[in-house]
Amino acid sequence: MDVQELMETGLTNNQASVYLEILKHPGQTAGEISKILSIDRSFVYSIITSLVDKGLVNHIVKAQKRIYFSSDPENLLKDLDEKRNKINSVVEKLKLLKEKNRDEISVNVYEGKSGLKAYIRDFLDCDSFETFGGGSNLKILEVLKYDYPHYLKEFNAKKIKGKLITSPKNKKTMNDIYKNSNVEIKIFEDLQSEINFTIFENKMAIYSTEEKPFVIIIQNEKISKALRTFFNKTWNLAK
Repeated sequence: MDVQELMETGLTNNQASVYLEILKHPGQTAGEISKILSIDRSFVYSIITSLVDKGLVNHIVKAQKRIYFSSDPENLLKDLDEKRNKINSVVEKLKLLKEKNRDEISVNVYEGKSGLKAYIRDFLDCDSFETFGGGSNLKILEVLKYDYPHYLKEFNAKKIKGKLITSPKNKKTMNDIYKNSNVEIKIFEDLQSEINFTIFENKMAIYSTEEKPFVIIIQNEKISKALRTFFNKTWNLAK
């Protein structure tokens, strides 16, 4: 376990550092923690207070000094659950607002790792998909190396069906990734494109992880239907 992994749960760098120090070496004072982590003592008190509020840290008083211990790490899930419930409530309200102002054609552009994650969360709500790509390197697996196993587990649990056309050199990797899923895989000779596209529901996602990752999602029933027809014709030609 390192600080970066703990930050993925929503803690700040300093919160993660202090919490791990208390978890690994319980029974320290704020002053001792301050010296070990080279963080100002007054700031350490503020950080510990925030961890106490999250239910992650508690203390006892010994010789008129507060000695800190970690609480049950499960409390981190409770904090995340509270945030998730609040966010879900906000998201539902935003979806209603967006629906009222929805255009016939919707285009959204996402950039960076957070953009890829937003796209995958949307993608995981579908029942089936068609993907054409993976002809070059598979940098998306590197960008999302900590997240991808969790996404794949959810993907398999939902039994999402799919068709994937990739390059001969990447077929083995794709077979390994989707070996426990309902995904059919074919190859297209000389496929070298670094740009991929996926059709799901009434949407098409164009994405690349070259240089700065980006995803363009076009939501339109006619466009997705036309591209699905194109994909199926290509699928029949693939091996």
